Amino acid sequence: MLIDHMPLRIASGVLAATTIESVRQSTSYHACGWQILDRWAFNSPEQLRALEAQGELLLLGRLLEQQMLEHEALILPLGLAQRRQGLADHEVLALRGNSTEL
Repeated sequence: MLIDHMPLRIASGVLAATTIESVRQSTSYHACGWQILDRWAFNSPEQLRALEAQGELLLLGRLLEQQMLEHEALILPLGLAQRRQGLADHEVLALRGNSTEL
């Protein structure tokens, strides 16, 4: 999984400044959502731009959905146990059948 100490740095190079500002200012998104957006920007920049072109609200809704899905999978007892056993977040998500791609 992509780890970056400057949240949204990668996404800032792909998305409009207004979109990035919306994500930063919203209380709906937290570090998990920021990592997801950076991952999408790194792995699928063209797809992410295309989604943004369809509407910021559509992009933000998709991001919120993915954030909730990943956060839930990683904090449920099984996910926590797997992480304690040394599995990376993306491995836990894959075992649960959750895609990390856009």
